[in-house]
Amino acid sequence: MEIILVYYGQVIFLSFIVINHLAEIYLSRRQLQTLTAGRDAVPTEFASVLSLADHQKAIAYGSARLNLSQLRLVWDAILMFYWFPFRGLEKLYLALPGEGLHKEVIFLLSLTLIQMLLSLPWGLYSTFVLEEKFGFNRTTWKMFFVDRVKGLVLAALIGIPLLYAILAFFTFFPKTWWIFSFFLLTAFQFAMVWVYPRWIAPLFNKFRPLEEVELKTGIEKLVTSAGFVAKEVYVMDASKRSSHGNAYFTGFGKSKRIVFFDTLLSTLSPGEVFSILAHELGHLKLKHIPKSLITSVILSFLGFALMGYLAQKPEFYAAHFVRVYSPGALLVLFSLAVPLYTFWSTPVSSWISRKREFEADAYAAGETGPEGLISGLLKLYKENASPVITDKVYSAFYHSHPPALERVKRLRTLEGKTSQGLT
Repeated sequence: MEIILVYYGQVIFLSFIVINHLAEIYLSRRQLQTLTAGRDAVPTEFASVLSLADHQKAIAYGSARLNLSQLRLVWDAILMFYWFPFRGLEKLYLALPGEGLHKEVIFLLSLTLIQMLLSLPWGLYSTFVLEEKFGFNRTTWKMFFVDRVKGLVLAALIGIPLLYAILAFFTFFPKTWWIFSFFLLTAFQFAMVWVYPRWIAPLFNKFRPLEEVELKTGIEKLVTSAGFVAKEVYVMDASKRSSHGNAYFTGFGKSKRIVFFDTLLSTLSPGEVFSILAHELGHLKLKHIPKSLITSVILSFLGFALMGYLAQKPEFYAAHFVRVYSPGALLVLFSLAVPLYTFWSTPVSSWISRKREFEADAYAAGETGPEGLISGLLKLYKENASPVITDKVYSAFYHSHPPALERVKRLRTLEGKTSQGLT
């Protein structure tokens, strides 16, 4: 009976590898067809902001990224076949020295390093060929490799102690290790929310306090209106790596750190910056971030519970072509193989995310009026060469934000309404 279960498990696993990757390639090709079909005309809603040249640049950029992603999907499928059906994981594990906890850590670190090296050519091509071709790249070769060395050192300093702790739980608490591991990683993730902006991010970028009086005054007014305290507002030198613009919040409780990319501030007017900020504040005001954190914690708990249940099931390992029943192998299975089974739930999480984006847009429109957000978004679409047309099925899987056309149309239904805050 176990042999039959393992056989069917292997068939199902192989089917998911093939079907998932073919489905992702199919979705990419749908999006490519949509971009190609809309290449010669700017949608009416964007005609006042996007020239035909801007529109076609975005189409070309989006198409180039999709073509690269299709090649990457084929490569990823080949790796999945090597690691699992062709026993690559097993060969790696048996080839490594050591025993006990040390061997498990060496195995996990070796696999991580191999995966990083294998992904390096893709990163190089994306940065120095694709991004360079469309005028976005400002990263030097030295900066590229220094960033990765820093990342590798940080990953080792932080990751190795975590791995030893989790693997120690396996050894000393064979039945309840997953509960201890869940609480450890949850505490770590929350700690990183505070640690990252203060100690890690400055290793890669420079941050300066926002000094522009008009912006600072307007930001303080918006944040206060939302019920928060903006003790720290910074500008990050994102322009040294890329011309893409962005902004983000971090921090706990009512005290938040706001970070603007210098590229964003150089692109948008003060009113547009206020509208983009109001949108982000909308996520906080409407409790989207706590809701996401709670959902993440619940899913993490369920994942660890499932891991704890399957840890002592040899048929689970065998169904994925792994004959090494070790804690390290279990962690690899859940990081590389199990996500194949959750891929088809992606449209659900994407739909929830897009719904919250609409809600944050409505909040921003109420605070600053919709006009500033519309013009700011259109400028960002233009500057980032983001296509404003998209295939609905592709969008359902991959877009955490609403499609540009749908988003702008909904915002325009709010035009003419009196804002509650800045204008």
